[in-house]
Amino acid sequence: MKAFTTVCPICQLDKLFEAKDDFFSGRDDLTSRECPYGSCATRERALAFVLRSEYSSFDLQRAKIHESSPAKRGTASWFLENCPRYVQSGYFPSYPFGTLVDGIRNEDLENQTFADELFDLVVHLDVMEHLFRPFQALREIYRTLVPGGKCCFSVPTYQDLFNSVQVAFQRPNSSVEIIGTPEYHHNPQIPEGSLVTWRYGYDFPLLISRETKFDIEVRRFQSKQAAATGLMNEIYILSK
Repeated sequence: MKAFTTVCPICQLDKLFEAKDDFFSGRDDLTSRECPYGSCATRERALAFVLRSEYSSFDLQRAKIHESSPAKRGTASWFLENCPRYVQSGYFPSYPFGTLVDGIRNEDLENQTFADELFDLVVHLDVMEHLFRPFQALREIYRTLVPGGKCCFSVPTYQDLFNSVQVAFQRPNSSVEIIGTPEYHHNPQIPEGSLVTWRYGYDFPLLISRETKFDIEVRRFQSKQAAATGLMNEIYILSK
């Protein structure tokens, strides 16, 4: 077991982080037992580190923020406690979009009901790999951002894959065609989990630039300072 102490970029407290090896190679192997926000994942700490480099605490707390499919921990818990203009959304297709379901706004990211130029910041963690039309979702996010606004997100990015591959398609009759063995990721809203529709590679920023008007930056972490190490911890920063 490897361990070190650093300031968590989410809660700003000195915390002991532990992992199984020097590289901290598992995606969520680097953990702390001392989190006031109910634990946090590596990608959440990477996101918080990026946000603290892009915004002052004052600007972040007064910003209008939309987070899609938040977890009940980490950065989402920090937003709820510190950002009064923070809005959470989830995907509940059996309910009307634009309404509240269990206190969360129901939104289809590919066809949002939010007004134009509404948010300063949009965040989502591990959502893009479950969308059939991710670039349509990003175009919708671009529409809802104010000029100068940002979209920051994580998505599993495969280090041995250059060309991104779509592995599940939605037919016009709403049936789903899956290429290869289906893969599902944990989703607290869906007992069976969420189907993986895309596997993203090194070309993903290029695809985003072709399909949207965003400028793109990608940050990959191997940082004890950020408490973010190992695989698939990229944070994509899209600027309008």
